[in-house]
Amino acid sequence: MINALPLLEEFYLSSKLSIFTYNQVGEQTAQFKQAVSPKFPNKLLSKINFHITEGSVEIFNTKNNECFSVICLPSSEQRIVILWCNIQTIEALGYFRDSFPSISLERLISYTKVLYFCFFQKIATFEKPLFISDSSFTKNQTEQLSFSLNEVNYHNSYYKEQLMLDALQKGILVEFRPRLADFIQSGTFGEMTVGNELRNSKNLLIAATTLFTRAAIKGGMHPESAYALSDRCVQRVERLQKIDSIVELMQEIGELFVKRIRAAQNFSDSTLIFLIQDYIFKHLNEHLELDKLASKLGYSKGYLCRVFKNSTNQTIIDYTNEQKIREIQSELVFSNKTITEIAVSLGFNDQSYLTKLFIKKVKTTPTAFRRKYHM
Repeated sequence: MINALPLLEEFYLSSKLSIFTYNQVGEQTAQFKQAVSPKFPNKLLSKINFHITEGSVEIFNTKNNECFSVICLPSSEQRIVILWCNIQTIEALGYFRDSFPSISLERLISYTKVLYFCFFQKIATFEKPLFISDSSFTKNQTEQLSFSLNEVNYHNSYYKEQLMLDALQKGILVEFRPRLADFIQSGTFGEMTVGNELRNSKNLLIAATTLFTRAAIKGGMHPESAYALSDRCVQRVERLQKIDSIVELMQEIGELFVKRIRAAQNFSDSTLIFLIQDYIFKHLNEHLELDKLASKLGYSKGYLCRVFKNSTNQTIIDYTNEQKIREIQSELVFSNKTITEIAVSLGFNDQSYLTKLFIKKVKTTPTAFRRKYHM
């Protein structure tokens, strides 16, 4: 039995193609993809024969320029490997949207041959790509596909937008990145200009820059500095003759503001504050132990508590609970986890303490909050 995962991870890092592995009964065992990339759709998964023989290769293509290849590896938990290239796949240069869909099939075939050679030390041979048309779906699958497409037409979540902007306002880069990814995955940007994709992309980036600017000012950046940075970003966007990735540019602009907030005079007066906040965010699923935090950062517990309180007007525990409340709200809105499951996932000893803390901060119970806002 071989462990294919290390090689697949390296192959993903070099190719930027989304990679998914499945066992022989069709259960996913691993995936390698950007946070902003979509999951492999069930409508395509249903077309795969999970009982193909070892060493077999199949290539699939659709009229929407979605293409994927299937390789059957030697006996292992990761028996079926899928390489997926579609209009939302991270392209070879790191773009969120593949701006050259007409050559994606040829590129996918080349990558498939390279990966196949890594496992079998010979060039893959296969039939011409199988074409999947809409008519090949059953009535039920077509209905599911239509429903899925309708879902995608929803605009991005306002709630997740606020979480993203809050992370930017606090100047915490490690929190801003996943919040941005969550926001992007929550829907579509919408269409501000009809019939001109470049103009529409520019308008969306300008709108995002405006939101970032306002959040940066709230985070302590001097208004004139924030407006000047906003002007430079907008001018740069306007000079572009082509935009391959709205997401890539949006993240780049957002991170510029995050870094300027961290450098602002009114932001945390010590790098130590950022390190404390960074540690808390990375360990939200654990019960916070101040002794462990102090040991990790190389300071006494008393010193950390004093510096943090003087700089933020909050205790470390209060700040931690505030971040956990945000996570609880997100789970209540966007997941079906029970309150007990949410409590365990965030390091609470019991559900009653979570409920008590939630009521204190949000002025309502978790159950009532979910009943009102659950998606």
